[in-house]
Amino acid sequence: MRARRLLHTAIERRSAFARLSEQDLAFFQSILGNSGVITDADALVPFNQDWQKKYEGKSRVALRPRSTEQVSEVLRYCSSRRLAVVPQGGNTGLVGGSVPVFDEVVLSTAAMNKVLEFDEVSGTLVAQSGCVLAALDEHVGARGFMMPLDLGAKGSCHIGGNVSTNAGGLRLVRYGSLHGSVLGLEVVLPEPLLPPPPSRGGGGGSSSGSSNGATASAAATAGSTADGRVLDLLRTLRKDNTGYDLKQLFIGAEGTLGVVTAVAIQCAPRPASVQLALLACPTFAAACTTLRAARRMLGEVLSAVEFLDSACSDLATAYLDGVRNPLLPQDAAAAVAGLGEAGDTGGGAAVVARGRGGGEEGLEGGGVGDDRQFYMVVETHGSDADHDTQKMERFLEHVMAEGCVTDGTLAASEAQAKTIWRLREGIAEALARRGAVYKYDVSLPTAVMYDLVEVLRQRLGAAGFGPEGGVQVRREGGVQVRREGGVQVRREGGVQVRREEGVQVVGYGHIGDGNLHLNISAPRYDDDLLHQIEPYVYEFVRQHNGSISAEHGIGLMKAGALPYSKGPVAIELMRRIKETVDPYGILNPYKVLPQR
Repeated sequence: MRARRLLHTAIERRSAFARLSEQDLAFFQSILGNSGVITDADALVPFNQDWQKKYEGKSRVALRPRSTEQVSEVLRYCSSRRLAVVPQGGNTGLVGGSVPVFDEVVLSTAAMNKVLEFDEVSGTLVAQSGCVLAALDEHVGARGFMMPLDLGAKGSCHIGGNVSTNAGGLRLVRYGSLHGSVLGLEVVLPEPLLPPPPSRGGGGGSSSGSSNGATASAAATAGSTADGRVLDLLRTLRKDNTGYDLKQLFIGAEGTLGVVTAVAIQCAPRPASVQLALLACPTFAAACTTLRAARRMLGEVLSAVEFLDSACSDLATAYLDGVRNPLLPQDAAAAVAGLGEAGDTGGGAAVVARGRGGGEEGLEGGGVGDDRQFYMVVETHGSDADHDTQKMERFLEHVMAEGCVTDGTLAASEAQAKTIWRLREGIAEALARRGAVYKYDVSLPTAVMYDLVEVLRQRLGAAGFGPEGGVQVRREGGVQVRREGGVQVRREGGVQVRREEGVQVVGYGHIGDGNLHLNISAPRYDDDLLHQIEPYVYEFVRQHNGSISAEHGIGLMKAGALPYSKGPVAIELMRRIKETVDPYGILNPYKVLPQR
C-alpha cells in the first residue's frame, strides 16, 4: 500500500503498525463515548485531507478527547496495540504534518478548548491546546492583553498546533518566537518514562471496592498519569533555571514526541496606539534599505515589517472580491481585479488585467509602473498615539526623501488598516484560487531573500515553465470575463476563449526576520515542474546558510530534505530523542525525520 501524495514520491506503510479493528473502535467508544469517535466516511474527509488538498490519508477513525486523562488513555491503548496516531489541531498546516499518510488514528484536540486560567497582573494565560488562536486573542483582549503571535489562519488554527509547529507569524519582529513566549506545557507521552507505582490494593481489582474507590477506567487513567505518561511542565514562571528546559523539545516537534494538551503563554499588553503604513519600493534593495531605516527610526515601537512583490498584489486584487491596493489608482486596481464578481464590467466590455508591459495577463511583472515593484507593510505598537504618529511620519518623510520609497499611505482608521492587512493576508487564498501551488517557507539572509525568486523564475522559464499559457477557443454565446482556477475565461461575440495563465513565481513574507514565502503557482500539479523546483530551492538555501523551514515546519513535505538544514550528528541526536520518548514510533510517523 502506498500513500496518496500529490507532490511527492510514494513511501511504504510501516508493517509494524497494526490495522484498526472493531475491538479498537469499541474501546475508544468506551473511553470517549460515541460523540468522541468519528467513523462516518464523509465526516472523516476534513480529518484525512489538508486544506490545500495536497495530502490525503485513509484513516478510518478520528478521536475527539475532552481531557488530558482521555488523551493519556488513548495513547496507552494505541501504544499497546501499535496503532499509529496523528495529533491534529486546526489542520491549517502547509507541509502535510497534521493529516494521516495511511490509516493512522487521528487524535483531534478540537474538543479541548477551555481557557483554564488568566492572570491579569502578569498577563499569563493557561489554556487547553484545542483553543482557537483568535478566540484566545479575544479572551485576553477583553482584559487589555493580546496574544504574542498573529497568523493569517488565526480564525482556525489551534494554540497547540501553533506550539507544535513553532509558528512565527506577522509580529515576531516585536514579540519573538514561541520558544520565548511559551512558559509551560502539558504533554502526554506515547510511553511512560517511569515504572507504574506499586499496587496498594493487594488484589489490583477494578471494582468500586478497590483501595482508591475509583472505577476501572479512572484507575487506569490515574495509573497512566502516575507512572509518567503525562509530562507536567505547566508553569507560568518567567524564570525557572532548574536544569534542562524540557518544554523546548516539544515546541516545533510537530507532534512526533508527544501530544500537547495545555499551554501556558505570556501575553503582551494590547497597544493603545497602532500605526500602519503601506509603502511602495522600486527594488528589493530599496526595501532592505527601508527595513534598516524602520529599525533605526521606529525602534522600540516597531511591531511588523512585511513585504510582497507586485505580482502578489496583482494576484490578491484579481482573485479576491473586495481586495484593493490603496496605492494603485482606483481604475487600475479595478482593472486588475476584473471589476468585482465574475469579472462583469457592467458595460459589456471585456476587461483584461494589464501589467507594466501593457500586455494581457502581465502579472509576472505586475504593478503599475517600475517604481512599484515591491510593497511593504510597516506597523508600530505603542502607548502614545501622538508620539508614535510623529515617529512614523518622520520615518516616512525620510525614506521617501531617500528614494527608497516611491509612494505610501498611512492608515487613518481601523477600516483602512484592515484593507492593508487584507491585501497582505489574502495572498495565500488568492494563490489557492488560481490553481496548484508549490509553497516553500525558508529563512535566508535578508539581502539575498528575493534572489531565490528571481533565479527560480529564470530557471523555470528556461525549462519551458514560463508565465505564458496556452489558449483554447470554443464557440459559445454571451459576453463575460471571469477566472476559473488558473484560467481566465472570456466570452465575446459568441466565442469563448480560455487562457491558461502559465507558471508564476512570486515572493512575499516577513522581511523583518528574514522569512521568505516562495510560491510557484501553476494550472495543475506537474512532476516535471516539481523536479525543476526541487531540490534546486533547497540547494539554494543550503548555499546561503539558510533554513528550509522558517515557520511552517517539516511535516511530510520536507522530511527528506532535512539534511539540507541539519547535519548528520544533529539528525542522529533527533532520532535518539525520538526513539527514547516514542520507542515504537507511533506518534506522527513519516514526518519530520528522513526515512532510513
